[in-house]
Amino acid sequence: MACEPQMDPGVVAGPLSTTSPGWSALPVGSPPGWGQEPCNGQVLTRLRIDNTCTPISFDLGAAEEQLQTWGIQVPADQYRSLAESALLEPQVRRYIIYNSRPMRLAFAVVFYVVVWANIYSTSQLFALGNHWVGVLLVTLAAVSLTLTLMLIFERHQRKANTNTDLRLAAANGALQRHRVLLGVTDTVEGCQSVIQLWFVYFDLENCVQFLSDHVREMKTNQESLLRSRLSQLCVVMETGVSPTTAAEGPEDLLEEAPLLPSSPHPTERPLMQAQLHQLVPDAEPEEMAQQLLAVFGGYYIRLLVTSQLPQVAGTRHTDSTRVPCPCQLIEAHILGTGCCPFLAR
Repeated sequence: MACEPQMDPGVVAGPLSTTSPGWSALPVGSPPGWGQEPCNGQVLTRLRIDNTCTPISFDLGAAEEQLQTWGIQVPADQYRSLAESALLEPQVRRYIIYNSRPMRLAFAVVFYVVVWANIYSTSQLFALGNHWVGVLLVTLAAVSLTLTLMLIFERHQRKANTNTDLRLAAANGALQRHRVLLGVTDTVEGCQSVIQLWFVYFDLENCVQFLSDHVREMKTNQESLLRSRLSQLCVVMETGVSPTTAAEGPEDLLEEAPLLPSSPHPTERPLMQAQLHQLVPDAEPEEMAQQLLAVFGGYYIRLLVTSQLPQVAGTRHTDSTRVPCPCQLIEAHILGTGCCPFLAR
């Protein structure tokens, strides 16, 4: 069933601050009446946690109860470890804080001050700094460069983020059969960084069918383009290497080990080997379609709840005339012929 999202201001986990810049007022839907089904793109519930506290964990039990009111039975144990290991690792939480909007604005302010001071000091060599026209030109140049930097930041936010969006691929793959997709956003309330985990209803059966046909057609007529686009869907993963394997492996692994210990009782550090992991390996068209939807499901949900989805002339599996479905986003921006990178690393 597809229809435009219908929302209600009520939310179990707390209201979404609509005063934050760049955010749309997209509240969580209220439980349906008897016999009513949720619509594609309907926000079912949302979990919020304070990213500055430690240790932290999602209250997935509350989400499970909220999903049951929609008639969706999803045991939290099926995706608890997948979601928490993807988003709550210390390095991921630090990345979310440093990648937040206030941090970007603070960096832009520092960038403006540094650029203005450098241009002004350089203009002194040409005797332009003592005149108000010279100061005005310096200010305009610094403002222009700062605005360019902010536009780069905003464009970067519209790309799929390998550190947050794509880390939900395993959880979304497990939840596809329950017609639920997960997405993550962050905001700042006061001095606290808040992580928000969104649960959105979407029946992906039609999207899987369309993408299967599209991948099959590309394999027949545009195989080189398909291989080129899929080759970009890869991440670098570090895996542990046992000492015996390292001894039998390449010599460069042994060269990284120090010749002399730095302390009388050195602690052995595990050897790590970087490997390139293909997110969507070559397989049957239906399997590739399901994997594409799992990998980019979190990316789609983030753009949906923040009203950053690209405008389209018509939609396939939603009734809204301005909200594309996941297969449209993947077809146009992931498998399309665009030359701009779609992954923010």
